[in-house]
Amino acid sequence: MPGLRVGGEAMPEEIETAEDGVGSVSAHRYGKIVAELRELVKTASRILFKVGDYALEIEPMREHGGAASAEDPFTVKESLFRLSEDVGMSYYMVKQARQTASK
Repeated sequence: MPGLRVGGEAMPEEIETAEDGVGSVSAHRYGKIVAELRELVKTASRILFKVGDYALEIEPMREHGGAASAEDPFTVKESLFRLSEDVGMSYYMVKQARQTASK
């Protein structure tokens, strides 16, 4: 999976492990664990981008210090907090996903 990044660093295509394994697992089992986790990381990334897109739809970005219209029943924080609670995510994650989606 060229280009896959974790913590800002590119992950190698092939996993280098000692002949006897890593930690308590064999080298073969370690390779299987890494492959499965890479797929989960890709899925999680797609989920977070979708959360960000929807959060941005619910609360579009405003200019810094931009005021909401008088008829808005919720502040940005209240809307995102409600969304986060309704979908079972932390407010911080929804807020960060929205911020990322806006760029």
